[in-house]
Amino acid sequence: MNLGFYVHSTSDTPLNKDISQLLNEAVENGVVKDASLFYNNIDFSPTGKKFGTFNSTDLWSFNGTLVVTNLTLLPMASNIVNKIKLIYLYASSEIKKGDMGQLMELLNLSEKIPVVARDPDDKKEFYRLTKHTIPVLDKFSAEEILKV
Repeated sequence: MNLGFYVHSTSDTPLNKDISQLLNEAVENGVVKDASLFYNNIDFSPTGKKFGTFNSTDLWSFNGTLVVTNLTLLPMASNIVNKIKLIYLYASSEIKKGDMGQLMELLNLSEKIPVVARDPDDKKEFYRLTKHTIPVLDKFSAEEILKV
């Protein structure tokens, strides 16, 4: 099983730190065969990585479960014709406040792609915006994501 995350930037954000930790643990514990991080913009990140880090143009060669963390990245990820299972990780910190276009994307997305939240607050916020209930991951781990 391959697991990948697609982020806008590799910058040193709390979410990116958690993603790196998740992917490192997945590789160390043998939960996944391969782990990858795809990005649009590269930036400094002090976190050591035991997984591949690739520009998003390399998504064409990925097969497996791909977790997208930003709505603006979904169109490109959904156009990949490989065997990719898309999951959208809803994080309110990744949503631009007041952007009606992103709200419309959320409404459209919630019918087509599995959506998960990391915490109950994000679940409540997603429900408030879309009137759709999404699961909350018990733990932010590769095992929990692969269950989706």
